[in-house]
Amino acid sequence: MPDSQSNLELGNILIVDDKLENIRFLANFLSSQGYSIRKATNGKHALKASKMIPPDLILLDINMPEMGGYEVCEQLKLDPKTSDVPVIFLSAGNEVEDKLKAFQSGGVDYITKPFQLEEVLARVKTQLNLKTLQQQLKLKNEELQGTVTGLKKAQADLEASQSELLALIKSMNELIYVLDAQGQYLKFANTNTKLLSQPAKDILGKTIHDVLPEETAQLLLVEIREALARKETREVEYSLTLGQTQIEVCASISPISLDSVLCVVRDISDRKRREEALKLIVEGTASKTGQEFFQSCVQYLAEILGISYAFITECANPQKTRVRMLSFWKDQNFSENLEYDLAGTPCDEVITNGQYYCYPENIIARFPDDADLVDLKARSYAGIPLIDTTGDVIGHIAVLDTHPMVDDETRKLVLKIFAARAGAELERKITDIALQQSQEQTEKLLLNILPKSIADRLKTDTSAIAEQFDEVTILFSDIVGFTPLCAQMQPTELVNLLNEIFSTFDKFSDKLGLEKIKTIGDAYMVVGGLPVKHPNSAEAIAQMALEMQSSIATFQARYGPTLQIRIGINTGPVVAGVIGVKKFSYDLWGDAVNVASRMESSGIPGKIQVTETVYERLKHQFHFEQRGLVEVKGRGEMMTYWLLG
Repeated sequence: MPDSQSNLELGNILIVDDKLENIRFLANFLSSQGYSIRKATNGKHALKASKMIPPDLILLDINMPEMGGYEVCEQLKLDPKTSDVPVIFLSAGNEVEDKLKAFQSGGVDYITKPFQLEEVLARVKTQLNLKTLQQQLKLKNEELQGTVTGLKKAQADLEASQSELLALIKSMNELIYVLDAQGQYLKFANTNTKLLSQPAKDILGKTIHDVLPEETAQLLLVEIREALARKETREVEYSLTLGQTQIEVCASISPISLDSVLCVVRDISDRKRREEALKLIVEGTASKTGQEFFQSCVQYLAEILGISYAFITECANPQKTRVRMLSFWKDQNFSENLEYDLAGTPCDEVITNGQYYCYPENIIARFPDDADLVDLKARSYAGIPLIDTTGDVIGHIAVLDTHPMVDDETRKLVLKIFAARAGAELERKITDIALQQSQEQTEKLLLNILPKSIADRLKTDTSAIAEQFDEVTILFSDIVGFTPLCAQMQPTELVNLLNEIFSTFDKFSDKLGLEKIKTIGDAYMVVGGLPVKHPNSAEAIAQMALEMQSSIATFQARYGPTLQIRIGINTGPVVAGVIGVKKFSYDLWGDAVNVASRMESSGIPGKIQVTETVYERLKHQFHFEQRGLVEVKGRGEMMTYWLLG
């Protein structure tokens, strides 16, 4: 079991549900995965527990008495102490309105009941990872703000040494200048920056209205006057076009006299891209799954990074030498999803080594055998693996561009954000497929034991099933001459022979719409008219008996004339059903069943003996020969007939 330190490192989760069994079910599972779990059985307790010690994440049920999940989430978002805690809703509702209301109230994800524990775990991990990344972004912003604060402190501390101050300013990448209350450029402290749209000497004396777009200039002028009036630093963000490139900047405006301000402008394009990545992956794909998610993912990724191509793949074979595209964004549209071998491609390194790789330039020269790179006219590449919860590589995300690519931490971080969410979704997809295949296999095995209608009932009702059927037709058969063969053949050969014979009988049964009941040794039992009524059950059983008799002739050619079949048929009322809870089977009971069995046991090898009831129903469709009175155990003498054809 994980120790307490591990629990603290993984995260503290509050589970809120008015049903104790749901809480216990989730708590036991998440605790076993190393998370620290707290519990609340209603909305009020959840709010109190969250305010006392804010958790890292909340799993919140929607339908609860007194205070529902939506109201709880809204209250959490209003409180500064809990506003940043991610909330994942749990609900049996699957309507679009339910999901929309969940996200409008402040939720970050929505899981529909009944759910798979692996899906809950994947989504919990994703949200906790996103929260960690957001905290990293917050720290980065605080560091940037600290730069401005440090600059002002340095200004005061080094006022006595103008040369040192100027040297410090010139070494900075920010654009620093002085403006008056009317927005006129008075002085540039640092001209060694890429943020100048034209030489400083051409700007001095002009106003911001002469240099910047009207809307941006007016925005800055308002902030300048606010800073002077309030005697405090103001910050404003805006877009700046330099040549053909649009960048995002942040200006810190600080008063330095009664009618002038110091303006420090820094490039925040990288930060904006990270924030946009988080926003798109959290908000833009929160309600999407499957193919819709993968398409949104590559489209948003291409938009954020400004590249030509983006795609997501999954490993297509256990050896991980081949991948299959799940979505491919190409030239502002979705393209055909391809499957390709990894050998000789940059993707091979990403999948094989399970690491991030970036080739900023000359990608074709590095991988000359990759013809697709030539077709796409690619010059640069970056890729990152998709990792499941066990640490296994299950696919990857890759981006390519027709221009050189900057290999910086921002690009890597954006790809990491998308890979975390895409990896969780791909793992969910793989788990769903495996579960579906398992369910189909289980269903197939169950239908080999029970009729479909009975199997469907047992899924929801495990009590004894017994039904009365007024008229069904029962066939018993027995392989005659099988005992002498036992002395001549190996056990496995005998089993194979019986399997071949009974498999042939099974095909007849399926074709005629009959229900095989069981085999006992070399005996075979089939019935017509249940559990679904058959309009011509007696006729179908008679037809099957003749086909069984005919098929034995093919086996006689291989095993000798002593191998024959004896068949008995009767029609009448029965009770059919399933009894017990272990190794159960579908069976029949009643006098009609016993008589059918006696028709077989008192018959003659190679013959089909039927009761008078069967004869009366089929005498106009089939050929019969009267056998006469036969002594039947428990019934005395009965008139019987041979079915001839």
